[in-house]
Amino acid sequence: MAKRHYDWSNGPAELEAHSLTKHQVLVDYLIRYFQQRLLNARGREHIRITLIDGFCGGGRYQLKGTGELVLGSPLRMLKAVEEASFRINLDRPKHINFDVQFVFIDKDKKALNHLSEVLREEGYERAIGSTIHLMQAEFGAAADEVLARIRKHTPLAGTALFFLDQYGYAEVPAPLIRKIFAHARDAEVVLTFHVSSFATYTNDELAQRISATLQIDIFKRLGGRSIEEIKNNEADWRRFIQAALYEALVDGCGAGFFTPFFIRGAGAGHGEFWLVHLSQHHRAQDVMKQVHWQHSNHFVHYGGAGLDMLAPQTMGFLQDFDGGFRFDDVARDKSDKELVVQLARRIFSQSEPKAFSQMFAETCNGSPATASMYKDALATLVAEGDATIRSVDGKQRYRARYMSDTDIIERPKQSRLFNFTNV
Repeated sequence: MAKRHYDWSNGPAELEAHSLTKHQVLVDYLIRYFQQRLLNARGREHIRITLIDGFCGGGRYQLKGTGELVLGSPLRMLKAVEEASFRINLDRPKHINFDVQFVFIDKDKKALNHLSEVLREEGYERAIGSTIHLMQAEFGAAADEVLARIRKHTPLAGTALFFLDQYGYAEVPAPLIRKIFAHARDAEVVLTFHVSSFATYTNDELAQRISATLQIDIFKRLGGRSIEEIKNNEADWRRFIQAALYEALVDGCGAGFFTPFFIRGAGAGHGEFWLVHLSQHHRAQDVMKQVHWQHSNHFVHYGGAGLDMLAPQTMGFLQDFDGGFRFDDVARDKSDKELVVQLARRIFSQSEPKAFSQMFAETCNGSPATASMYKDALATLVAEGDATIRSVDGKQRYRARYMSDTDIIERPKQSRLFNFTNV
């Protein structure tokens, strides 16, 4: 198993430049998270959540190659909450109270000592022991105490976000994540894995077990090659992770919604980290995909653009690799076109009208598209006479910007949709 080599003995540990992307994704997700929460709960006066960094490190790093000092994920979490509070309350006559508890965990005592020092230097000394809790422990060993803190802070909802930036795979086993979801109803988990660490434990025997558990033929997807052969090709190895291993992870974790995309490493152009977001609500999944599109120059997806992005026909290993879906303008154009066709097929085949939220929830795990992109595609179908969208009070929708989760989507009485059965 590949291991992390962060050394906090003599000040900040050294950090690879592309690791900063993980931290920036976390920051941008948190800001969007709070904005979305308040958008969907107008009149709210308080927002409560527990933020957990399960492999927190020492709080400050020295950037490899430049020596530049950069803040680690605990400090970036703290500052993201401050920024979100500032943005949201800027023009509000009534201030929204951000009641946030932070739990920072690391098994390395030197890392936590360094983090304590950085927190004091950054002005958070009085918060330590009050809203900031430091724990020296393996994440798995700390989980029960963390869940107890979540229950105390949000007894009914169990609102929490876990940032688990593990280096390998086995440090956060799937049953532990399933336990988190079982005891914290409104929890979300952001997992990151160093891609190379998968190669140290994945072999044909494990692939056989995954195949049996999921009732899928992983080796068929490999085009008859062995796992060892797949490992020799970076692009194929990442496609294998996304097409096969994500299913075992998600199945084992019990998450209702997920995203399985890669953070690309500098230079080679392929993912160095696999970032998996697990949640129990489609809105959370949508917010994370918004962040992927926001960071288009850092993310890559190895499957399709439409509603079945991880299907065998888009994830097979026999076709030539085209460089991947990079969340750029080319990918956006392809997604927009495929969504129009595939949503049309779905509308034509559905037995009864469906709310937008239901259609999105049923399909979003299989698509890199955001809810906004779905609405744009539906607006095109409405304009072309291939879909009808009405609000709950019967008002017809024509433009994407006015569509809401409760709007009803149905096929018009007379349409061209029959053509899509032959596309």
